[in-house]
Parts: sequence; structure tokens; C-alpha cells
Amino acid sequence: MATSTRNILLLLLSVAAGCVDAIAFVNAGVFPANMTGNSVVLAASLLHPGTGGATLSALALLGFCIGAASGAWIVHSPDHDWSRRVSLALLGAGSLVFGCAISMALTGDHFLSFIVIVAAAAMGLQSAAVQQLGIAGVATVFVTGTLTTAITRLVGAAREAGDHAPRVEKSPWLPASSWLSYFAGAFIGGLQPALHTGIPAALPGVLLVAAALIGARRP
Repeated sequence: MATSTRNILLLLLSVAAGCVDAIAFVNAGVFPANMTGNSVVLAASLLHPGTGGATLSALALLGFCIGAASGAWIVHSPDHDWSRRVSLALLGAGSLVFGCAISMALTGDHFLSFIVIVAAAAMGLQSAAVQQLGIAGVATVFVTGTLTTAITRLVGAAREAGDHAPRVEKSPWLPASSWLSYFAGAFIGGLQPALHTGIPAALPGVLLVAAALIGARRP
């Protein structure tokens, strides 16, 4: 697969993760794609039960672990490339997200616990699939490290320009774009309650399936 095509697909996956996180946060106060916040909420709630959120945070963690384990089993390969196994894992993630969108449309928040664990499992699948690609500093589901990579590479490029030293082939473009794509997806997902439509909830599934199908067709 051409590097440019792969990078575009990674940005689509970042949009999908940001959208899933925003929708889940607005409706349930948890992050299916980002386990840092869920871990903090769960740990704090054990000491301060009145803070709430323990059950859904625990379900999100459980779902993500199940998804990541399943994804690791599916994509396992000595080669770090976009294989059909990676596309299969992403297709599974997209199917799970579509299931969540349908459940939200039909039942609202009556099956919120089910939606959270399934959405988190989808994000775990996506995370394992992207990790198999072996792209340093880029993760489409938890973007703190990705943002750090973008900043450090920008600073490094600035220092090299000032020192007139040979440039290091570590561009900040992809991690910075990945963070911006996640932000854009979160913005779109945040519109869901105001729009009173299932389109934002369905968008991540569309992007995941599209990335899977495009990736599968590339040599």
C-alpha cells in the first residue's frame, strides 16, 4: 500500500475514534477509545463512591481489553503492513459501531451498558489493528502520545533549521494530522444530541468499513 493512502486511512480512523469518544462521553460520561480517563474514573470511584461512573468505566475497560485481545489475535503477523487481517479487524470494529448506532436509534439509552462495552470493544479492535502497522508515535484511538510526538518533532525540526544540521526524516505531519482528525471527529460526535439524528453515531462505522475495504483492495 502506498504510504499516502495508508496515512489517509489512518486519519479516517482517527476521525472515527474521536466521534465515538465524543458521543459516548456526552451520553454516558465514558471514553470507549481512551482508557486513561476511564482508569482514573474507576480508581477514583473506588475511593469516592459518590463520584459515580464506576460501572460504565469498568465496562469500557473490559470491552476495550476484549477488543484489543481479539484484534491482536486476528492481525498477528511478523510483517508490519496493512494486510487483509488488518482490514478484517477494522471491518469487525465497523460492524460493532454500526450495531451501537442502531441500538441507540432504536432504544435510546435503555441499553447504555451494552452500547458502551461494544463500542469500547470496537475501539480495542481498531487500536490493535493500527498497532500492527508499527508506525512510531501514531495511535488513532488515544492521542496524547500522538500529540506529544507531533510537538517534539516540530521542535526538533525547528532546532535543526536553526542549527543548519541535516534534517532527520521524522515528519510531524502525520501525528499532528492524526490529532486534528481526532479533534474533528470529536466535534462531529458532539453534535449528535443537538441534531437529534443518528448520522453522527453511524459515521464512525462508515469510516471504519471504508478504511477496511479500501485497505483490503490495495496490493
